[in-house]
Amino acid sequence: MVSVFMKPKLVLIGGFLGSGKTTLLLRLGEALTNEHGKRVVMITNDQGEVLVDSVIAKDYGFETAEIIRGCFCCNFQIFIKHAQKILEELRPDVILAEPVGSCSGLMPTLYRPIQEFYSGEFKLAPLIIMVDASRLLKLHQEINLLDAGDPIAYLIASQIKEGEIMCINKVDLVDDSTIMDTLSLLRRMRPEAEFVLTSAKFNVGVDKVVDVILKGVSRRLPYPDVDMIKYTEAELELAWFDGLYEVKSEGSFNPMDFIKEVLEDVVGQIASHNGFIAHVKAYLRTPNRAFKASVTSTDSNVDIGGPESVEHTNSGVLLVNARVKLSPEKLSEIVNIALEKKALKYNVTLPKIRAEAYRPKPPKPQFYIPYSRG
Repeated sequence: MVSVFMKPKLVLIGGFLGSGKTTLLLRLGEALTNEHGKRVVMITNDQGEVLVDSVIAKDYGFETAEIIRGCFCCNFQIFIKHAQKILEELRPDVILAEPVGSCSGLMPTLYRPIQEFYSGEFKLAPLIIMVDASRLLKLHQEINLLDAGDPIAYLIASQIKEGEIMCINKVDLVDDSTIMDTLSLLRRMRPEAEFVLTSAKFNVGVDKVVDVILKGVSRRLPYPDVDMIKYTEAELELAWFDGLYEVKSEGSFNPMDFIKEVLEDVVGQIASHNGFIAHVKAYLRTPNRAFKASVTSTDSNVDIGGPESVEHTNSGVLLVNARVKLSPEKLSEIVNIALEKKALKYNVTLPKIRAEAYRPKPPKPQFYIPYSRG
């Protein structure tokens, strides 16, 4: 067992798909490492087997473990084994962990079991939940987060209602009025939380979150019980697509334009089928560069990241992850059509390494400790 003086700070950053969790994790990791001299390790998590987030974290130079095919709560013992192995081999000061964006009930299924059974090995930071300031109010108008009769509304609301620190992210995309309205809604839903305004993309407010990590501890605030029926309904509404491809060309092509247009085509097709996008993201690594593209709704632009100078290339590896409210079969068809169209336009071939579309299994947490037991 690790000495009490060597216990690392375990930090979980939850929140709905596309809220900016991975970007914040990377910013936090950089700040903790470069400005505070901390050794940082990351644990990523998602429903698929080829995770864009894991690859990006490794590109940034972070030691990374990943839990696939289900959330932390449904793989609690695997999560603990990964964390214990990290302690033994790497001796980190901070472990940054990002659960699946459709995961709810982190307090009763992860935080409380860790506090009860593994408090000698880990010190828990406050549970951080992220919301997208550019998206939350629109979602509220569409599905009423205060009523939460809709399964997706229930999922998002339940995430918010267990947060100890609430990061209102992407403030660079909205005006002051939207920020104030978002704050007002969140305070109605989670009055006990502390609120931090952030733009992870532009490193705004990251210092405040770092301060929370270094100085804060979980306060065991009240949290709601999880309605497993509604939670399951929400998970099953969102199909998952997981794809990995080689990209080959006898000539050369612009990798940034290629990945951006692939996602634009995917978004257009999803919109034409009245699908709801939770998150669609892609990653393209060429021999010299790496590019990430993501989109969180059918009416938003594709957000693209990568080096400022774009060199044409003739090869690469492409990853595509998507959570969308459509049938797995339709989602797979949409992605395949988009890839075929852009392969033809850019004169590339896309040999498939693996691709799969499916509905995740119903969540079955290994532990569940209600607040009433605290």
